Amino acid sequence: MNKLTVSKMTLGTVQLGMNYGLIGTSQMPDVQASHGILQAAWQGGVSAYDTAATYGESEQILGRFFGKLQSGEAPTIITKIYVQPEESWSPGRIKDEIYRQTRASLEKLGVEKVSAMMLHNVDAMRAHGDIIAQVFAELVRDGLAEKAGISFSSNTEEEFAMLRPYLEDSVFGAVQLPLNVFDHRPLNNGCLEMLRSASKTVFVRSVFLQGLFYANEAELPSQLPEAVEPIRELRELAHSCGLTPAELAVSYIRDMPGVDSLVIGVQTVEQLEENLRLIEGPAVPESICNEIRERFRNLPERLLTPGMWSRW
Repeated sequence: MNKLTVSKMTLGTVQLGMNYGLIGTSQMPDVQASHGILQAAWQGGVSAYDTAATYGESEQILGRFFGKLQSGEAPTIITKIYVQPEESWSPGRIKDEIYRQTRASLEKLGVEKVSAMMLHNVDAMRAHGDIIAQVFAELVRDGLAEKAGISFSSNTEEEFAMLRPYLEDSVFGAVQLPLNVFDHRPLNNGCLEMLRSASKTVFVRSVFLQGLFYANEAELPSQLPEAVEPIRELRELAHSCGLTPAELAVSYIRDMPGVDSLVIGVQTVEQLEENLRLIEGPAVPESICNEIRERFRNLPERLLTPGMWSRW
């Protein structure tokens, strides 16, 4: 299976289309500022851009920018659709809905084909996996997407077991999942190795765990007391090898076998420039990688899942 050609950093564009983030949330940039970010990313060597139908105005912003860009090279666009069939829907109704949403995204992006069209909500695969996989394969055959893909919701054992038969098939050639120095579940359960062996293009998000790795102790959410000690240990490990926590977080995942690109979002050109620096940062010594895997192997699921933070 041929992989997508992607830069080591994929620009996540949810922040360009809506207010986003659990830590350090701020207003989304205006259109002019968003175009400035995209221009700086393109000139900085970022060829891949992640968006979704549910990301507010993100698809439209990408479409307007790249529609005006004078370049002989097309960007790698990854977008996602949220499909939630009702129990009474027939296979034909599900297919019509997937095609309707796909064409709506293509229109907003101003393209006839995207590099990858991903299913955004994998829970739909529980009851409708076979027909969804079939229709996504048809999207590729019909020339609407180069690759079909799946975006993991979480890294639970149950989710991986449910998706594994579809991931082992050739239909879904691209996958997005959360992975970071704290969250090793795709390593522990063999998911990442299976994806690597199957030559899937793997995009990793949540590299900074929703900004948690940037927070000092006073800024840590009060509902996350279990974050204090791991964050302290992360800083100690980074200091021991002459890296910042951010450098450690990026390089550790960037160099992991099976990982093709890190999805990182920004709200300013300055943040983009910092992330472009990080993506070219030094490798993490193998001894420190081993220490990370040992120390953070079994952290509580609630700490690893930002969607659970607000419940406390």
